[in-house]
Amino acid sequence: MIKVSRNTIRWLTIAFMSVHLPSFAQQLSFNKSKQNKEMHFNYTWSDHQDQTTDLAFTLPLRQLNTQNHKKFIPDLAQQYVYIELHKAARKIDPKEARVQIQHRGQDLHIQVTSRSNNLLDKWQRSMNQSQEKALDQYLKDNYYSHFRSYMGQKAIKPDHLRYISENTAALLPIAQAVYDKLPTNSETRAYVNLVLSWVQSIPYNELKNRLTSNGAGYLPPLSVVANNQGDCDSKTVLMASLIRSLIPDVKMAMVFLPNHALLGIVLPFRTNEQTLDIDGMDYLLMEPTGPAKIPLGEIANRSARDIAGNMYSLEEVL
Repeated sequence: MIKVSRNTIRWLTIAFMSVHLPSFAQQLSFNKSKQNKEMHFNYTWSDHQDQTTDLAFTLPLRQLNTQNHKKFIPDLAQQYVYIELHKAARKIDPKEARVQIQHRGQDLHIQVTSRSNNLLDKWQRSMNQSQEKALDQYLKDNYYSHFRSYMGQKAIKPDHLRYISENTAALLPIAQAVYDKLPTNSETRAYVNLVLSWVQSIPYNELKNRLTSNGAGYLPPLSVVANNQGDCDSKTVLMASLIRSLIPDVKMAMVFLPNHALLGIVLPFRTNEQTLDIDGMDYLLMEPTGPAKIPLGEIANRSARDIAGNMYSLEEVL
């Protein structure tokens, strides 16, 4: 469980925030070409210092063609759970209890009857557990997870943490290509800032409502790269995956704001940079979405207001 203190964010001075409007990240060129069983990518963009930067890397086509994310359809999930509940009910000795499972709108109703109150309680708990287990299995099979908003609203969203974990190796050629652009013995934050400016320059797709979109519009990291576009969540997951590729032990956390996402990382920070206190540890914040060119340690005014108002939820990147 992640605990967050009330004194969560370090503010830049009001004068700095009012006069320092960020410029927009600009992707100057993008192209990809197929070469045998590989796809070669070339990007050129304007970075945080308004310098033209380029990046080239090659990825296997078999990885780019992998599809494991589909729009979450509640009816299909309910049907799966319904079938699994019937399997569980058939294992109950009818001498102990009988079970009826009914569709009631978008919900399933489980009715257990028994002559014994103890057996009734036992099998009611068992069936409820089977229902939870079946839904969890369906979500796992389809790359989804449970989500709770800052207001306590429950929803289903893509399993961002799983995508980060499973894509770190696949994205290593990109992470290495970025690392090779830096001078020898560069600080970790130089790598993070270079990746950040690249991810910000990737064209942005508007994030659909995280609570109601059922994952529509979300693109896994390799799909963001291949399609050269992504929404807030997609680009933040790509950013976290690329950091994890070369810095495996660094602590990170995804910060979910209303229709937006940030990434926090535990790195040394300066006094005027913005951090989030999570379990007594300061996470340096960043804005992977773009298109504003905002370097590590700065966030948009709207993001700062949301965090100051506790309008966010967290997922620690393991």
